[in-house]
Amino acid sequence: MLSNRAYFQRPGVSSHALIEIARTPLHCWAKYVNPNRHDEEPTAAMRFGTLVHTLVLTPETFADEFVLADAINRRTAEGKAQYAALLESGRQVVTTQDYQAALQIVKAIKKHPVASALFNSGEPEKILTVPRESPLWPLKGRLDWLSSQPAIVELKTAVDASKAAFLHAVYRHGYHLSAAYYRMLVSQTTGTPETDIPHTFVVVEPKPPYAVAVYPTSEGVLAEGRDWWEANLARFDECWINQDWPSYPVESLKPSTRISGGLRLDIEVGELEL
Repeated sequence: MLSNRAYFQRPGVSSHALIEIARTPLHCWAKYVNPNRHDEEPTAAMRFGTLVHTLVLTPETFADEFVLADAINRRTAEGKAQYAALLESGRQVVTTQDYQAALQIVKAIKKHPVASALFNSGEPEKILTVPRESPLWPLKGRLDWLSSQPAIVELKTAVDASKAAFLHAVYRHGYHLSAAYYRMLVSQTTGTPETDIPHTFVVVEPKPPYAVAVYPTSEGVLAEGRDWWEANLARFDECWINQDWPSYPVESLKPSTRISGGLRLDIEVGELEL
C-alpha cells in the first residue's frame, strides 16, 4: 500500500489542492506544487485522525506506520537513538492513551448497525487517477473506502458529530468539494454515472461515549461541491499553464452575508441534509 508521503509526492491535482487554492493560488503552489516542498508537520488532531483511519480501515498496517511510546525508554541513550530512528523512518509515535481511544472508536463503529455494514466489503485507501492531456496535471484522489457497487464512504472524526455541527464542518473544511471530486474520479475510472454512486460520511466523536453518526450525502450538497471543484480546477489549470500563482488580491472590505466557514445565514441548518 502506498504511504502517505509517497502519495503526497505523486504529481496530480487532489481535492485538497483545490480547496487550498480557494485561499490563494500561492498557498496551493507552496503546499501541493512546489517541487521542493516539505511534508507539513501534522497537528495532534491530524495524527490522531490518521491513527483512527489506520485502525478502522487498514489495521494490518499499524505496526508498519506506528509504534507505542511506552515501548521506548527515551531516558536512556539507546531509547533516544531508537526514537530518533523512528522519526527518521516516518513511523509515528503514539501514546497509549491515544491508542486506547482509537480502539474504542473501532469498537463503536463495529457496534453501529449501519456504519459497520458500510465497511463490510470494499477496498480501503483506494487511489484513483484520471490522466489528462499534457501539459495539464492528472487528477488524483485517495478514497477512505470504495465498495464494489461502487459506493464511497468517508471516515471523519469530529468533536461534535451532530448533524448541525458536522454540516457546518462540511462547508468550513470543504468536505463537500472532496466528496463530489471523489465521485467524479470513481465515475471516470469505472464508467458509472455520478448520480449512481452514493457517498456517505461516517463521523465519530474522539472522546467518550464515542458516538457515531452516519450521513448519506444529498445530491444538493454534492452539486455545490461539484460546482466548487470545477471552478477551482479551472483556476488551478490557468495558474499551472501560466506558471503564475498569485497571492491575495487587492480589494475593499465589505459586509458579508456569510458566517465563518461559508455557511449561509439565510438557510436553516437543520433543514439541510447531507
